[in-house]
Amino acid sequence: MEPLSLLPGSEVAVKPITSEADLPFCARLADRAVKPDPFHEFKARYSSQNVYEETLQKLTESLRDDRGKYCLLKAVVPASSRSGADDAEIIVGFAQWRRGYVEVPKMDPFATRKAPETNTSLDIGIPCVASAEAKEHGTPGADTTDLGSVAGAKVQNPRKTQPFYSNPHDELARKLMNTYIGTMRGKRHVYLHRLIVDPSYQRQGIGQKLLNWGIETADRENIGAWLFCRPAGYKLYERNGWKALLTTEVDVPDEDLIVPPVVVMLRPPAGHGG
Repeated sequence: MEPLSLLPGSEVAVKPITSEADLPFCARLADRAVKPDPFHEFKARYSSQNVYEETLQKLTESLRDDRGKYCLLKAVVPASSRSGADDAEIIVGFAQWRRGYVEVPKMDPFATRKAPETNTSLDIGIPCVASAEAKEHGTPGADTTDLGSVAGAKVQNPRKTQPFYSNPHDELARKLMNTYIGTMRGKRHVYLHRLIVDPSYQRQGIGQKLLNWGIETADRENIGAWLFCRPAGYKLYERNGWKALLTTEVDVPDEDLIVPPVVVMLRPPAGHGG
């Protein structure tokens, strides 16, 4: 099926999400958009929550947070006249941003090894845009890029060390959180937890529009912008100034599932291009 085009004369509008009524739709959108990525199946097998459940929980927690640290955005287009409502809108994408500092929960070093404690600010998120969105400007999609080499020699392979957690999803989350905490502790930054575009509305600049809030905020405050990237989004983020710091392999015990690595990316503040 060919991607749908916007109605003649219509434009994509980016608005804040202010109602929890929008969140189940966003979660379903995330589930559909991420499904082509083997990471979707990885979560279904090894995580206590699938993509829909996790997205709904994290978006709800962020919207209810009253500290002003989160920015939830939705990209909307006018609904077709067939919907029967002249002012109806369709959500075609969303983004979950956070601005502030790393918040590290208190840990008991002598406690038994349990699954990582739920913490909204340490939600790894794994933002994703659909492959065609990454190709919207004619650049090859990240799914054709050797993600194992994008960060040069900095490849974190969990198979080389004894895992801390027996569950592969918990172990991946631990490694990603440790990288994030170790790199960004004490540094004010923006963090893109999620960026999702409806597969039916790709190649129309929606991912870029949802990305602009974080770019403009980071530039205005001269702070870094952090994210964990899946293959489909790599070219979009790279084009907007994010640099790959590290690739983390996804260790999968089942031989029938191969999951591309997670790329750790940072958009440095002005004057710190490195």
